[in-house]
Amino acid sequence: MADPRGQITSRWRDGALLLAVALGGALIVLAAALIGDRRSGDQFDLVRWERETFAAKWLYHLGAPFRRDPHADDALARYFAAPVDSPDRRGLQKHVEASLDGRIDAALRARGVLGALPLPGSVFPPVNVELTQPPRVLVVSSRERIERISTDLLRPELSTTDAVEIERAEEAAHPDRSVLVVPSGGVAAYPAIVSSNETYADTVATAAHEWTHHYLEFYPLGLHYFTSLEVVTINETVADIVGAEIASDVLARWGDPTTPVAPPAAPSARVDANAVLRDLRREVDALLAAGQIDDAEARMEAVRQELANRGYRIRRINHAYFAWYGTYAARPDATDPLGAQLREIRERSGSLAAFLEVIRATTSRADVVAALDRLRARG
Repeated sequence: MADPRGQITSRWRDGALLLAVALGGALIVLAAALIGDRRSGDQFDLVRWERETFAAKWLYHLGAPFRRDPHADDALARYFAAPVDSPDRRGLQKHVEASLDGRIDAALRARGVLGALPLPGSVFPPVNVELTQPPRVLVVSSRERIERISTDLLRPELSTTDAVEIERAEEAAHPDRSVLVVPSGGVAAYPAIVSSNETYADTVATAAHEWTHHYLEFYPLGLHYFTSLEVVTINETVADIVGAEIASDVLARWGDPTTPVAPPAAPSARVDANAVLRDLRREVDALLAAGQIDDAEARMEAVRQELANRGYRIRRINHAYFAWYGTYAARPDATDPLGAQLREIRERSGSLAAFLEVIRATTSRADVVAALDRLRARG
């Protein structure tokens, strides 16, 4: 017999999600009227994607009373076992998205993370995932220093050849810039764009990461996201920390219903790629500080080739590479002290909810250091 409390909670969640979808849909329609579709060239048309996705979400949730949905574990197991873009996957996608939404929501609420607007039976903003092929990202950095000048979303189906051509054209037009086209695991649109080509565990972590961006958008940290590279780094690192923790909770509570995938064989010549990249970043920063741009670029390419010879293939390492991946300071190859500082704040905060309450008010590296000093002073 179904638990009536679960049915009530589900209805509250569906109602909250429909409210969020309605508000978001109104904004998308307005944006489309003011901006129009951006369908030219290789850019990803986010406005058009939002319109189409919101329509599909509406239909799915409105049809809930008239469907007999498969069991969550069965749907998840079949979805992640099926080939990408197969009919079976497409048929299960909305059920899997709803399961991910519900499990992440429950894990967040169990940690006391609710959001800016209290909703009965749901966090705010409601967790809302769209499994799809995420757009690629065009990252632009200065050649004089590692900095993220701009990022643009590109079509997800771009080939490596397309990416190389875009990079060459951009760098030819702007010789003072370094450019790289990178894949993205997700984008904090609403619904969150989450890669449909990852493992179950990685999918949960990415979905929770993107929800953290949704949460932070209602507080100073998220509102100041684009003001500086260090604020981007704080946002992305916090999202990584929360995403990993919530994914761990989801796996501990419900398990992994999918068939484990054997990890790829380790390269024969063992090398600590994370340590190599950390050392390279420090070396490049020093060379650039001394004005030795050509030497820095030659060194990045030499290390890339060394790693490739030992089984670790990275298509290109340049300023833009570090400008992109360097903002994820919790990564094992990161050099930014923000990573260690934010992890310590998390440990000293006691709970995930308290951590977010502390960190969401920060808008600079100095704010993070001050928050850490206050926590250390408490003992």
